[in-house]
Amino acid sequence: MRGTDETVHLLWTGGWDSTYRLLYLLREGRKVQPHYIIDPSRPSSGHELRAMKTISDSIDRNIEQLPGTLLPAEISRKTSSVQCKKVQEAYNAIVQEMYIGEQYMWLADYCEIRGIKGMEIGIEQNPIILKAVNSTGYPYTEIFGKFSFPILSTSKLEMKEWAETTGISPILDLTWFCHTPTATGEPCGKCHPCEVTINGGMAYRLPLRSRIRYHFRVIPRVRSLVKKFPSFYYILYSFKHNK
Repeated sequence: MRGTDETVHLLWTGGWDSTYRLLYLLREGRKVQPHYIIDPSRPSSGHELRAMKTISDSIDRNIEQLPGTLLPAEISRKTSSVQCKKVQEAYNAIVQEMYIGEQYMWLADYCEIRGIKGMEIGIEQNPIILKAVNSTGYPYTEIFGKFSFPILSTSKLEMKEWAETTGISPILDLTWFCHTPTATGEPCGKCHPCEVTINGGMAYRLPLRSRIRYHFRVIPRVRSLVKKFPSFYYILYSFKHNK
């Protein structure tokens, strides 16, 4: 496919899904502006940034396969509070109806402040996000109208097959996914990304110890329960933010 001068804004975390989307765009000859937001409360930032650097270097060495333009990542730090009041109010309204992770509020705020429209978010096969994206009118459009979800119907195994077919799988395998790595730098096996990786047919990416921890996890199971009862989640969210 012939490239275009239009810049694609992409939330890039160094993870499997967003890196797949990055490689797909570069293979099409597109110009990509990655964005990465450091969350001080998440101990995986160092792993993610190192993965992004390693992947970027590998992309530079494979220019024939990936003829697009990868711009330097815009790295910023998560603000202490949401700056845009209307984004905060919209999120508060949404979580009274359905569970949506706080990261979408922060990302919407980020896009609003910087005037970014259609920020691509690489997330796959998520029924909750699909429902939110397909919901019309306020408050959903105030949050999700700022994003684009181009791979929402693509599975991790389909991404893996594409990467193998195109010869790009060694780059995709450089990605990092765990939010709470162990002291030895292994995936924890208990956080949501680890859970998604295993359930998506990619358990081979975790060492045996991490897979064992997955079967004894507790917090993700509580989170799954909370998702079924958004009113309960909103109570917890309100206590957390003193609402």
